[in-house]
Amino acid sequence: MTVVRENPDSLAVYSPSVTQTAWLTALICIACGVGLHHSSLNQEWLIQGHQKTWLPEQFWLFVTQWGDAGQCLLLMLILFARDSGKLALVLKTWLLGIPVSMVLKHTLNFPRPLNLIDAQWLQVIGHPPLLGHSMPSGHAMAAGSAAALLFLFIRFDRPRLLWVGLVLCALVALSRVSVGAHWPADVVTGFGLGGLMVILAHHWEKLQPWVLNPDALWTRFGLVALQALVLYLVWIPPVEGFGMALARGAISAGVLLGVLTLWPRARA
Repeated sequence: MTVVRENPDSLAVYSPSVTQTAWLTALICIACGVGLHHSSLNQEWLIQGHQKTWLPEQFWLFVTQWGDAGQCLLLMLILFARDSGKLALVLKTWLLGIPVSMVLKHTLNFPRPLNLIDAQWLQVIGHPPLLGHSMPSGHAMAAGSAAALLFLFIRFDRPRLLWVGLVLCALVALSRVSVGAHWPADVVTGFGLGGLMVILAHHWEKLQPWVLNPDALWTRFGLVALQALVLYLVWIPPVEGFGMALARGAISAGVLLGVLTLWPRARA
């Protein structure tokens, strides 16, 4: 796989103020999530949020699907595969985030809301998990990673686009509470951990640069193979409704469009 040094500033994350802001935001989210977990507000807020139907069920099924780790990774690859430094940071973020999420979930093994609260108090949407492994929310971690990547890559060059992206990421995290899959504490903690993974991946990149040539044939072949595998894994779980099918269809179309657009460029 060809390695190049063509754009050392492509990550646009070397500003100390940006790095400090990212650290502070991630740690505050994690601390708030841990504190909320040990507070009665965790259950109260969950129940209060389910007392009223805010948006259609299919909307939440559509939104929550974008927090799936595989689907979120595919979206990041579609957006940033053209830039070698950004591509490296995206890949490293997921290489760190997936094992961290799995270890924390299985080590803590906190119960899900439907383990402790009668279903009549919750407006359950779809088929959320019923057993343990609640903390942290993996979907919220993916959304937090995406938010941090958007903040670092876009920053304030296009503030409107940045704010739209951050709001959408927060909405994805919130959807895990709305469908009844997670406690508020799981989501807040997961969102902060997602941002932390980006920061750690950035330090990894500074210590051991992994800058790939996005135009090299073997790099593009590897990305296409990775996207095909992840897309297959995205479609394995059963479809719970039209909203979820629509989200999966959208990312599938995006992957296909990206491959058709970039593959001829790699061959050239």
